[in-house]
Amino acid sequence: MKIVNIVAAALFIVTCLFNSIAVADSNVFGKKESGGEKRKQLITDNIENRKEALKASFLRAGISQNDIDAIFSDERIEVYYNIYPPPEQNEGEKKKKKLSYFDEEFGLHKPESIESGKRIIEDNKELFEKIKSLYGVPANYIVSIIRIETAFKEHLGKYGVFNALYTMSLLSKRAKRVKMANRELVVWVKLCKRWGMDPFTMKGSWAGAFGIPQFMPSSYVTFAVDDNGDGKIDLYDYPDAFASVANYLHRVGWKTGNEKKMRRAVHNYNHEKAYVNAVFSYAEKI
Repeated sequence: MKIVNIVAAALFIVTCLFNSIAVADSNVFGKKESGGEKRKQLITDNIENRKEALKASFLRAGISQNDIDAIFSDERIEVYYNIYPPPEQNEGEKKKKKLSYFDEEFGLHKPESIESGKRIIEDNKELFEKIKSLYGVPANYIVSIIRIETAFKEHLGKYGVFNALYTMSLLSKRAKRVKMANRELVVWVKLCKRWGMDPFTMKGSWAGAFGIPQFMPSSYVTFAVDDNGDGKIDLYDYPDAFASVANYLHRVGWKTGNEKKMRRAVHNYNHEKAYVNAVFSYAEKI
């Protein structure tokens, strides 16, 4: 009987230890949700620590100390607190419903929206034929992405690209997003150095995407192309923007006629099922 009691006690202790470890792991890596999915990993570093980490990543990437000092002492450097407001600021407010691509306000299927898409294709027929021969992507899918991203140049973004990424780096609670922002900031600063451009001048989205197709800096480096042969890649000019979208889709596996691969390529462009559905829906109407 004593042996049984000792074994039972030992099993109880092991179980408690196992549960303690499991709880500790869940606190560090995120508890599992129903369906086996993990919560997004969160970070709580203060702004000053994050800023120092960002400066260190700049230095490791080969950005000079002089350039780093110039950027962080520039009076135009800014954090957009409206993008990540503190929780207490939203207390008592109803959470806004995310705008759907098919909402009346977005107007994707409105007659004037459909007509605009058709007109873009008609006005650039030769250009799209050349792009299709090079990348294998039909005009209507390229135009659909441009319509959804910036409504044909109407909504190019109001946030400074550097400051938008800087804001994400300092204020986002999601570790993956902070790492992405730091990485994109390094690419952006290097791009601006290469262009001889001020990193604070260009505007884009709240997430740091810019141009007619809303490329992130790393996407610009990897996928953007000079279609008109003028020696520069200008994502605010239709020929380069159209060709860059086609090159992006082509490079990530687009194959016309294979809907699974087509949808997967668009999903790579924007990792949202609703976005993919919207692109295909509008493309079919134009």
